[in-house]
Amino acid sequence: MKMLNQKNYRLSALFTVLLLSLNACTPAPDTTSADDINDASDTKVKIDERMATDITPSGSFTTNSLDNIKIGDTFDPKLFTQNTETLDDCFSAQSSEHPIADYIIIDNKVVEIGTVDEDISSAYGVKVGDSLDLLYAKHDGQSPEVTDSPYGSPNENIILYYWYDQSTNNERLGTKYQVDNDVITSISIGFESALRRGEGCA
Repeated sequence: MKMLNQKNYRLSALFTVLLLSLNACTPAPDTTSADDINDASDTKVKIDERMATDITPSGSFTTNSLDNIKIGDTFDPKLFTQNTETLDDCFSAQSSEHPIADYIIIDNKVVEIGTVDEDISSAYGVKVGDSLDLLYAKHDGQSPEVTDSPYGSPNENIILYYWYDQSTNNERLGTKYQVDNDVITSISIGFESALRRGEGCA
């Protein structure tokens, strides 16, 4: 009889341990209310894709970058290959990621990125080969600065600058379009001082 009581006691203790273990593994009840879910769904973050380099499609300019290379970045020989002689601390370079883009480097900083290839679009969707009318339509509501190109005929070869409120290193940023006979022939982004230099390091 004493042996039977000991067995019952041991079984009772074993069941108690098992029940405690099961309770410990039970997930806590979900206390999230319907109001919490509604509040979370109402929270929205507005992002201007033209300013955010991480969400712009590959092969498109933002107002300050082409993919992972930004205006103002330090020249990195691991990313770039210098392809012109240095002139007054200025030279041109290329990146293996975008060999159809030209990078202007001054004082070891990326100051301008440009292209004459139709595969790279501006932050507003304008491409080389597009018409001047389409450019104006894409930049609807914006007023460009328009000047005659120093390398052509007045009114036929013109340059359009679109300047932005944002700045880097206290210098205004912009997009520059070269237009020849009402067709876009090149697109550049960069610092105002670089975009006004003319072509490259000239």
